[in-house]
Amino acid sequence: MTEKQGGAGAGQRETAAPPRDTKPIVLGTAGHIDHGKTALVRALTGIDTDRLAVEKERGITTELGFAHLDLDGYRLGFVDVPGHERFIRAMVSGAGGLDLVCLAIAADEGIMPQTREHLDVCELLGVRRGIVALTKADLVDDEWLELVADEVRAGLAGRFVADAPLVPVSARTGAGLDDLRRAIADAVRDLPPRPADGVFRLPLDRVFSLRGFGTVVTGTALGGEVGTGDALVVHRTGQEARVRGVQVHGEAVDRARAGTRCALNLTGIDRDDLRRGDWLFHPQTVRPTHLLDARLRYLPTSRGALPRRSKVLLHHGTTQVNATVVLLGADRLEPGADGLVQLRIDVADALAALPGDRFIARGTTVQKHYGTTLGGGEIVRVHAPKVRRSAVDGLATARAVAAADPRERLALEIKASSAAPISTAELERRLGWPSARLAELLDDLVAAGDVVRYGVDNDPLYCHAEPFARLEKHVLSTLDERSRQHDSGVGALRAELRSLLPPAAASRLFETLLAALERRRAIETDGELVRRRRRGPGQSAPAAQVLTPLAQSLAPAFAEWGLAPKRPKELSADVGADAGELKKALAQLVDAGLLVRVKADLLVDADAVAELQQRLVEFLDTHGQIAPPEWKQLAGVSRKFAIPLAEYFDQKKVTLRVGDLRKKR
Repeated sequence: MTEKQGGAGAGQRETAAPPRDTKPIVLGTAGHIDHGKTALVRALTGIDTDRLAVEKERGITTELGFAHLDLDGYRLGFVDVPGHERFIRAMVSGAGGLDLVCLAIAADEGIMPQTREHLDVCELLGVRRGIVALTKADLVDDEWLELVADEVRAGLAGRFVADAPLVPVSARTGAGLDDLRRAIADAVRDLPPRPADGVFRLPLDRVFSLRGFGTVVTGTALGGEVGTGDALVVHRTGQEARVRGVQVHGEAVDRARAGTRCALNLTGIDRDDLRRGDWLFHPQTVRPTHLLDARLRYLPTSRGALPRRSKVLLHHGTTQVNATVVLLGADRLEPGADGLVQLRIDVADALAALPGDRFIARGTTVQKHYGTTLGGGEIVRVHAPKVRRSAVDGLATARAVAAADPRERLALEIKASSAAPISTAELERRLGWPSARLAELLDDLVAAGDVVRYGVDNDPLYCHAEPFARLEKHVLSTLDERSRQHDSGVGALRAELRSLLPPAAASRLFETLLAALERRRAIETDGELVRRRRRGPGQSAPAAQVLTPLAQSLAPAFAEWGLAPKRPKELSADVGADAGELKKALAQLVDAGLLVRVKADLLVDADAVAELQQRLVEFLDTHGQIAPPEWKQLAGVSRKFAIPLAEYFDQKKVTLRVGDLRKKR
């Protein structure tokens, strides 16, 4: 079931089992056509990567070739890419997933057009480490070799290989091969380990069938692991297959992990149902997309500015599709500039992409010095809403997502779903993050009050605090309107209130919303009836009569705001009253027992404070103490309100602060 069995060609040597417990390494060769890449790989590994008859007949590589090498305790997977510009698609396919690159430059020719384009592709795909092999060194004398080495160094200035080892080598005589192996070994030791968690995806670079095995596919695993017996899905068709066997570099293994080149023997699917460019992943882990936000670097060698909309060939992994690049917030992008763009896939087949993936955009016009590569970059968001020129909010959100740290990024993803429920599984499909990391960040957001968790414990759903607050306000406004139209004690049925919410809001979210309002004493429920909570003695008829009209209008607003009210400075402009009138009205509400002065500039609804104090005391009776994250979760407000509320209870002798903890007095 090996790639060799699939027709890798003669001249291959058998190798021992790969060393165990080592990080997987994928090394790619790159460079201009006929600069000796394939001969170099053959000299290093003993494997001829030109497996096709046309390649041997013409003496050039037209498809990806694969080999492997055991070196200083590591097994390196080699990807030999074509150098001719007509086969740049295969080159891009091979460059995805590389850990480092060996750039081949012929000593008798120096840097050539495809050398530059291959360097651009590697840089745009995120490759940051490499070695320069000055091939065919036997064809020139020492003086010429020194001259061309200086020329190459000057030509690579500013590139990621500018300071890489430069090793003269001859695949024909073997000169310099040991030096090149040492340089590769040094580079491998310095490589950071590739994360093995996250979502498993395999972009297919070869599909074939073998007698006695059936369908076999190969590729470089991105993220996670795959093992015998696993069910996999084809991104393009949704067909399912099962893994019958796994091989890594020709050896049967139980599992293959991220960063390894592997061959999978599949059952339940025919060879004709698959093609290069397809992606395989575990069911329900990736949802292909047609709309993506991304950062694009536009190459400085481009002939002119990139217009707001451009048709391109988009390369993602081993996939090539027609797409439209739309600039966000700009009408043009100058050569050498970076910009935020939206990628719109113009064909039925979506991309199996995740944030952090790299891509290449190629056009139909040859650029200033070589090739048709326009640029490339990093995908920021998948399943992005279409951003139109006039959509200010959409553009602002796209920019916020691009600049966000992981915690903010997760909050924005939840916020984008508005009142629609979003599950942990859906967030994993959109972000591709490991489950443990996602769970930790979700707990942090819930504790900070930025996100509301609801539903059952083993299948929680999430809603951002902002749409949740809007739903609360909608329910309270409906109850207030009902009270104005009828008697003050009239309410509404649960079913009626639920029908007023957006269809996307799940019934479980509605019940969570009512429970939150009831905890704040904003409402009270009686079976199926929901009504505004009646005020206590502090708002008796005599007290209400002495309140100014302004104070009477402010009382319901503070009741609705609960523990997160507006400050007096904000209120002054809202109510259209001068500072003196507002100060008098607020003082009346405090004297009437309707507001509590938590700080000089923070007045809070008295019922909300009393309800919070009751929950705080119950928590301390049960747990003995409360830490800051627990307090934020209990209060359900941001730090701006949680800290002064905690200090208020200290002053009122309800709690005693001991370091960062608080205990009951």
